[in-house]
Formats: sequence, structure tokens, C-alpha cells
Amino acid sequence: MRTLNHWQEWLFGVSPWDAGKITDEWFRAHFEYAADVVNHWVGGVLDLPTARLLNFGCGDGITDLALVLRHGATAIHGVDIRQEYAKLPRIAREQLGMRRLPAALSFETIRSGASLAQRHAGVDGIMSWSTFEHVQREQLTPILRDLYACLRPGGYFFIQIEPLFYSPFGSHLRRYDDVPWHHLLASEEELWKIIEAHEGPIDAAEVDFGFADFGVDGYKKFVFNEYRALNRLTADELVEATTDVGFHVVRQERRHLDMEVPQSLRDRYPQDWLLNNEIFLLLSK
Repeated sequence: MRTLNHWQEWLFGVSPWDAGKITDEWFRAHFEYAADVVNHWVGGVLDLPTARLLNFGCGDGITDLALVLRHGATAIHGVDIRQEYAKLPRIAREQLGMRRLPAALSFETIRSGASLAQRHAGVDGIMSWSTFEHVQREQLTPILRDLYACLRPGGYFFIQIEPLFYSPFGSHLRRYDDVPWHHLLASEEELWKIIEAHEGPIDAAEVDFGFADFGVDGYKKFVFNEYRALNRLTADELVEATTDVGFHVVRQERRHLDMEVPQSLRDRYPQDWLLNNEIFLLLSK
């Protein structure tokens, strides 16, 4: 079924846009860096202009928008348990001067753990950017099985996670606490006191478009609750979980930080966990 956007594009073409208007650093990072990484990994194995793509954990949809505008994707469906993507028309207008979103984009709010396979079977590619560290452990296998069922035979699944939990800033609290591995060294009560007492601006690249919804104090509580809910997944556990449900590893890259690990942590955790900050994982069905 054709949407209003489809008819407008048929009549007038894709709405003009200008990356020179970008002022927001969060937008820039996801419109440029994140989209380029996804294009490198997914565009290297699929033809984006003809592929049907599913973005699991699409967030505000900025990366999806960039894949369409900058890398030629023509069909991306984003799903998320939150509705941050509802802000995308306004964000695209403010940051790019766009009058309307491309018809290639569609979005959907889902319940946590809800099945997608019946409605989205046969997609060519699935991508997930900094999402799987937020999936609860008991839901990890069911969700991966469902995504496996969504993918056509020969399709590809790209996963990125950064930062991994045991890495220096794996708490996702660096906006407020810049002490490496502090989440492994301090109690939750101590961490919350640091966040609660924080004053002053946050790094612009760390301020997403949901900040205004919460306010300063509400955002602190939201971020801290997100930290407490992290599943603490390691890179090895992610690979094992995906291959256990039938995916095949095509390629992976693990990025490590060059930092001195405190002796107290070297005695408690494998050094690879403590320095492995990011994983890129390309899977096939």
C-alpha cells in the first residue's frame, strides 16, 4: 500500500536535504559515522538499493535516514520498544532542512520480546546498533530465534555493541562519570551519588533527542536505570548466543582499548573482557 510519502516522492522526488545544516553532534555521529559503519558491513554483502532491511532497536531512526539518503537504501523498517523515531520528521527538518521523510522508511513500536517473524519474514538483512546489551538475558535466545526466522536464507545480520559492559566505560554512564571501570569498582549507591551530584553540561555527542523529554534530573534517573538493566554480555557470549540459534559467523571485529587495568580488576576478570570495548559481528543464515 502506497503512503502519502510515496505519492509525494512520485510527484516531487525525495525531499531536498543539506548536511551543511547539521548542528547537533548526536545527529552528526549517527548520520555520518554509524551509517558509514553499517554501510561498510551490510553494504559489502547486500545491494542496499534492492535489499529489504530490518533495524532491530532503531532508536531515533537517524542512521536509517542516512542509509537512505547517503547510501541508497530503499526499504528499511525500524522497530523499537520506545517511540524515539516519532521525533525524526522534526529532527530531519531541523538538521537537514527536509520537508518530509523518505518513503523508504517505516517504523513500528513493539513490545519487549514480541515476535516479528510472522509480519517481517523474508527480509534480506537485519541490523542492530548498540541494542543487544539492553536485551534481558532470558529474552536473548527467543529474540535471536525470532530474528533468524525473519531473515531469508542467505541473508545477513549485522550487530554492533559499544561499549561492552566490562570495558572501561561499559556502564554507559560516561556522560556523568569519566572514571574508567568505576562501575566495577564502586557500589551502585556510590555511582548514583556521583550522577545525582553532577552539574554542568554533558558532552554534546552524548545528548540524544530524548533528553528534553526527561529534564536534567529525570534523564539522570533514566540513564542510571538503563545501566542497572544492562545484561553484562561479553563478546564471546554474544557470538555463542547467535550461533546457538543457527547463525553462521561471516566476519567479526573486536576493538580493544590500550589502557592500564587496575590490579584489583585483573584479579577478578579476564583482561580481554576489561579491554574489549566494541564488537562488530556479521552473521548469515
